[in-house]
Amino acid sequence: MNVRNGIENLSQVLSPQPAQPAAVSKPPASATPVGADTAQVSSVATQIVQSAGDSDVRLDKVAGIQAALQAGTYQIPASAVAQKVIGALLSPEKS
Repeated sequence: MNVRNGIENLSQVLSPQPAQPAAVSKPPASATPVGADTAQVSSVATQIVQSAGDSDVRLDKVAGIQAALQAGTYQIPASAVAQKVIGALLSPEKS
């Protein structure tokens, strides 16, 4: 039985060609924008941005853990991991 997938003749159909640089057209120097784009931020978005600055993340602790991870010195006891896994499996699901 002879099974072919057609890839053997692909190079004949699609012969490789060198890439040509694309022509870049610049708008004329005298062109002026028709209209200006504008954006409005809602009050909810403003509150989100402000609350992001009030985060309770301890950046010093995060930086220390990141440094230890990069250095390969961050270690977690296997018993602590096992306790968290078992606790997550036994606790009711959060909705």
